[in-house]
Amino acid sequence: MEEIEEITSGQVRLFGASPTLLKLSPQAPLLDWAAYETGKAGWGVEDPKFIWEPARFGWALRLARAYHSTKDHQLAQLFWQKFEEFSKANPTLQGPNWASAQEVALRLIAFCLAANVFSDSPHTTHQRLHAIYQSIAVHAARIPPTLSYARAQGNNHLLSEATGLYTAGVFLPNHPMATFWRKLGWQTFHQALHQQISPDGTYAQHSLNYQRLMLDLSLWVICLSRWVGEVFPSASLTRLQAATRWLYSMVDPDTGLAPNLGSNDGANLLPLSTCSQVDFRPTLQASSLSFLGANSLPAGPWDELSNWLGLAANSQAIQPEPSSAINCLRNSNSRAYLRAVNFTSRPNHADQLHVDLWFQGQPVTLDAGTFRYSAPIPWNNSLAGTLCHNTLSVDGLDQMRRAGKFLWLDWAKTWLLPAPDLNTLVAETDAYRSFNISHRRTVKMESGLHWLIKDEMVPLYPSNSLHSFCLHWLLPDVPWRLEENTLLFSFPQAQVKLSFSTTPIHQSNIQLIRCAQLLAGKGDFPSFLGWYSPTYNLKVPALSVRSILQASAPILIQSDWVITPTIE
Repeated sequence: MEEIEEITSGQVRLFGASPTLLKLSPQAPLLDWAAYETGKAGWGVEDPKFIWEPARFGWALRLARAYHSTKDHQLAQLFWQKFEEFSKANPTLQGPNWASAQEVALRLIAFCLAANVFSDSPHTTHQRLHAIYQSIAVHAARIPPTLSYARAQGNNHLLSEATGLYTAGVFLPNHPMATFWRKLGWQTFHQALHQQISPDGTYAQHSLNYQRLMLDLSLWVICLSRWVGEVFPSASLTRLQAATRWLYSMVDPDTGLAPNLGSNDGANLLPLSTCSQVDFRPTLQASSLSFLGANSLPAGPWDELSNWLGLAANSQAIQPEPSSAINCLRNSNSRAYLRAVNFTSRPNHADQLHVDLWFQGQPVTLDAGTFRYSAPIPWNNSLAGTLCHNTLSVDGLDQMRRAGKFLWLDWAKTWLLPAPDLNTLVAETDAYRSFNISHRRTVKMESGLHWLIKDEMVPLYPSNSLHSFCLHWLLPDVPWRLEENTLLFSFPQAQVKLSFSTTPIHQSNIQLIRCAQLLAGKGDFPSFLGWYSPTYNLKVPALSVRSILQASAPILIQSDWVITPTIE
């Protein structure tokens, strides 16, 4: 209801961040949609997502939730006023809000859901229903002309657009194109699922947020399919079961939080619960019920999404098998995730051997996230690089060659190695093969309160070449104290001691950076360090600690983590 008060006052929380002006009118003059995609027309803003996100009408689902609970007809009236405002400011196929077929599809879905919920309000007149059904049809007709581009992308664009077509076909059964839209959407959607989800459940975009978007789209499609009596193919269900297990392996059940893996554009297709943007439990619970046949979490506020989708929870939660694609060590107190993947689809981030360390459901280390795709340097998707991940870099370079804002070449290969025991993970990457160096990382759980992480830089053949090795860790913005090669920092629930050592012994330069400001140490550093982005267009202070040394391989750098719980 607090968010509803913001929306009624003309503000909306884009990407789940702070309230900002709800603007549905792009900058005039408006040109044909194709002019924006081809660069013949400017977007009028630094980042087109600032135009697209409010026009997705995700905020309208907040209004729908509140209306369902209160039957306050002024909420229905507000939705219809905003729909009419959007329609007037964005004539059919004119302007940037028609440029991306994915944005068109996501808005179409929101229109269908909202119109359904508001259907019993006296403000939902026949004229308004006719207008929105016409708009849904126009939105659906916009998708097929560029569906080949979405197929070429092989990512969430194709799934979103297929879902939009199927939705229009179901909601407008008497439209002359309904059968075509429904059939094309259904076939395209299931082909995309098979192509984009690996048998182990990993989604093609290597991103936790896009994994959620893929599952939310799937939940919506299977909900509609049950409504019209269409049966999901078993091959699709098998992939979605694996994808659900993948998500279950990443999410902390007590907080709903998960590592900020890969690109994060703040997408949240079905914000139908009181849970926050970074809480993955609504999607996890609904996916478990839909695709695994039982809830994986106990009852809680995250069940609301499942209720909206017509899913009935079981009395007792099950624990799905963890995904084999997740390299994780855990005990009752803490856990560590080791990023080690052989890419079969385009990587989003150069993050091989990155480690996320967690204690009692909270991150001890952070994955920086995304912040922005389009912005002046250094914020043009810079957080996708190696230097801001919790791994080791050589000579200030990324693990792969960057060929554009979203494109990496010379994909780094990584493989798991045999571990000496069940409390150890070992992986190796050839990311720095051009320097004659192999990087091997060992993560060892000494206890729930003690972790050892060893980085070995091994020459592929004998060489005395000197390199600059930089080991980076991103930490929350918490009180700290640096004593030579040891950093002490504290959370409300624990104190942490991080110590660095090398074999053979070398003198390291320890840098501590917050918000691109050097707090300790000396030397240069990238200006995107010392920040954390929990969702799109939001960056908050964080602590980047870097251990830098000049040496020749072989060399071993050890990070010794000791966690001391706070005694209440």
